[in-house]
Amino acid sequence: MQIEESLALLFERILMKFTVVTPLFNGMPALSRCIGSVRHQAANAALEVEHILQDGESTDGGVDFLQAHLGLDTSTENYRFSSISEADSGMYDAINKGWGKAEGDILSWLNSDEQYLPGTLEKVAAYFEANPDVDAVFGDTILTTAAGRPYAARKEIPLRKWYVTNGFLYALSCSTFFRRRLWDDGMLCLDTSYRFSSDTDLILRLLDAGIKFGHIPEYFSLFGVEDGRNLSFNPKMALETEEIQMKHGAYAWKFMRKGARLSRCLERLFRGCYQPGPVTYEYALDEVPNHANMEHPRLGFRFTYEGFSKDASK
Repeated sequence: MQIEESLALLFERILMKFTVVTPLFNGMPALSRCIGSVRHQAANAALEVEHILQDGESTDGGVDFLQAHLGLDTSTENYRFSSISEADSGMYDAINKGWGKAEGDILSWLNSDEQYLPGTLEKVAAYFEANPDVDAVFGDTILTTAAGRPYAARKEIPLRKWYVTNGFLYALSCSTFFRRRLWDDGMLCLDTSYRFSSDTDLILRLLDAGIKFGHIPEYFSLFGVEDGRNLSFNPKMALETEEIQMKHGAYAWKFMRKGARLSRCLERLFRGCYQPGPVTYEYALDEVPNHANMEHPRLGFRFTYEGFSKDASK
């Protein structure tokens, strides 16, 4: 009986398929590295990986790159790549379009300046198999300079709604994965009326609906920063995020919101999220992918936008 159960589990693993959507508009030169990091996940024969590039009619040579180096449709035994270039109304619309084409059991999106670390999808598959009641899971993230060097660690805690409504969304999209049934049930569609923070709205809607999120305290991805702008919090984004948070039940009194943020900080402190530590990882250099080994003896959590701008080329 134990052997039969083991074979059944192995068969399920073989069939588990991921669809990764990359919304794209003028994403060169980081695009090739993003593609390489996804392609490398398929080195595990127990996984099937579908990577969809949803391009919004880029003008930086990205479409030519896809045609010249990868072809519009490239596939292997357990990896399939496809791309399409068409007009969209922004990043969130592109993600919806990509997910609408998805064939995978697990859905995610990965922006062109981000990478999955080797073995990430294997860990996610194992977690979902062991936790059938969980519909979404996220992991931790390493922030890097444009050259892939480690800059700061984002070690996180389990997702709690009142931390998100009164603070910010700390489950980064590059480290978050969803079961396909959420899309089939009409729950995963991003609201394209939001320009900056539709991911915050999505996660809060799922939490409101009682969707169970899991957290794996391991690094899943690299969040690459070219010049700090993709970390900036501009006034329009702040207003949009505030609107979403209030819609989902944020405290009206500022001192109560500060209390929620303090509580999150204390929980992170208790769980060791602020403790610096050594990190070592493989950074994809191209679409093959070739890798460079990166390491830091004592990577901390602190960072500044100015620091990113200063160290962006290092």
